[in-house]
Amino acid sequence: MKRIILFSLLIIFSSACTEDWLELEPIGQKLESNYYQTEEEIHSGLIAAYSMLQPKYYSGWSSYYFLANFPSDDAAVVGGGPGDRPEYHEIANFNTVPTNPAILQLWRRNYFGIYRANLVLENANPEKSENLSKYVAEAKFLRAYFYFELIRFFGDVPLITSGLSSDQYNLAKEPAEDVFAQVIKDLTEAVPDLPSKSTLSGNDVYRATKGAANALLGKAYLYMASPYYQQEYDFEKSASEYYTLAAGRFENVINSMEYELESNYDEIWQLSHEHGIESVFEIEYANIDRGGDWGNGRVNGGNIDVQMSGPRGISTDTLLAGWGFDMVTQDLISAYNAEGDSARKYGTAYGEAFLTDIGAEDWEKNEGYTGWFSKKRATWAHLTSDVDPQWNYETNERIIRYADVLLMCAEAYLQSGAGDPLPLVNDVRERASLDPLSSVSMNDIKKERRLELAMEGHRFFDLVRWGDAASELGERGFEQNKHEVFPIPQAEIDNSNGKLKQNENYQ
Repeated sequence: MKRIILFSLLIIFSSACTEDWLELEPIGQKLESNYYQTEEEIHSGLIAAYSMLQPKYYSGWSSYYFLANFPSDDAAVVGGGPGDRPEYHEIANFNTVPTNPAILQLWRRNYFGIYRANLVLENANPEKSENLSKYVAEAKFLRAYFYFELIRFFGDVPLITSGLSSDQYNLAKEPAEDVFAQVIKDLTEAVPDLPSKSTLSGNDVYRATKGAANALLGKAYLYMASPYYQQEYDFEKSASEYYTLAAGRFENVINSMEYELESNYDEIWQLSHEHGIESVFEIEYANIDRGGDWGNGRVNGGNIDVQMSGPRGISTDTLLAGWGFDMVTQDLISAYNAEGDSARKYGTAYGEAFLTDIGAEDWEKNEGYTGWFSKKRATWAHLTSDVDPQWNYETNERIIRYADVLLMCAEAYLQSGAGDPLPLVNDVRERASLDPLSSVSMNDIKKERRLELAMEGHRFFDLVRWGDAASELGERGFEQNKHEVFPIPQAEIDNSNGKLKQNENYQ
C-alpha cells in the first residue's frame, strides 16, 4: 500500500504584550517555541522536513525535476505552445530571468526543507535514545540533499544551519566551497546512524539509509572533482583526491549487497517496482483522492509532473490525457538508435505507434512537438483516481538508482585509477542487452549516463560539471560562464535588502 507523507507539524504564531504580568503560558496550544519536547514531536518535525521533498507546484510552477531536465538536450518543452507556461520555455531556451516564478519557488522549496531539518537538529538530543539518534541522522541527510540541490542550481548560496533572529534575516551568499563542506560534514556524520535499506519495511521504506547517504556523499565528491567545479571553485583537495574519495563511498554502496540492477529496464518506473532492488533513494508520492488545490499544491501528495508530461487531447482506458510538456527530443531518440539500444529507448519513451495501438487519436501537436513522450512519467490510468486525477498520480521520483551509482563509480575509477571501471559499465550495458565493451573511455561513460538516465534530471548537470554544456547546448542558447547556474530569484534579493547579490551576467 502506498505510503503518504503528511505534514504533521502545526505552528501557531501569536503576539505578546510587553508587560511581564500579561505574558501567559499558552494552554492547549503548541508553538514553535514549546514544540519538539518529546520524541513524537521530533518525529513529526522530521516528517515535515521529508514533506518538502515532494512539492512541484505551489504558488507557481516550481518542479525541481522539470527545472533540471528542461535545459538538457533530452527534453523539449511543448505544452500548448510557447505561450503556455512561459517560465518553462524560458528555462529550456536559456532566457531565464530573475523574476521567473518557477526559479523562486525552487529556491524556497529547498530553504523550507533546510529550515525544517534545522528545527529537528536544534531540538533533538541524539544521546537520549536510539530513535532520536536516527532522526538526527535523517535530518542531516535531508539538509545535505537540499543544499546539494541549491549548489547545483545556483552556485554560491546563503548557508543557514540554525534558526535566525530577525536581525539575521538579510544574508549574503556563502562560497559554494563552504556549502559543499557542510554537505560533506552532514552526510559523513549521518552515515553511521542511518539504517540499512534491508531493515526498513512498511511505511518506512521512503526514509534515508546508509546507502542513500553514501551515494549522495560520493556524488558530492564527484562534482567537486569534475572539471567545471575544479575550475570554478577553490577546493582544498585535487580532482584526483576527490575522485578517490567518491570511489570509496560508491564502493560502500556496491559492497553492501543491498542493491542490484532490475533485470528488466522497462520495469524500473513501474508502481510495482517502487523501492525495488535498484532503488537507493526515492521521493514518495501517493494517490490521496483529495482533489486539486491551485492555490497551494504543497498539500497534495500526488506527482503533478506526470500530468504535465502526458499527451494532450487523448482519451483512452490505458493512458489519460496530459498537458504535453517534457517531450523527448529527436536527438535523444537518435542517440538510442545509433547505439541499437531499444531496451532503454522504449523504457524511456513512447511514440505515435504506441498511442495508435492503445486507441488514441487526434492528439495535439503544438509547436516543438517531437512525436515522443516520457514513459518514465506516463499518465497510466491505473496510477490515479477519478477525483481530480491530474493531482493524484502516485509515480515516485527515483532520485538515486543503483545504475547511477555504478556509472558514477566507474567515472571515479577511470579518473583516479582507484579501480577498474570496465565491469561496472558492462553490468549496465548487459541489462540493456548491448555488447560488452573491451575498454572504457570517458566518452563511453558520458554516453552510458545519457542513455541509462535519460529524462531523470541528470543530463544538464552532467554536461555542466564535465564542461561540455557550451558545446552540446550552445545552439539552444547556453552561454558559458553564465548558464551553468540559474539566476538568484529577484524576490529573494529584494527581501535581503540587497545583501544577496545576483549571479554573474544576469540582469
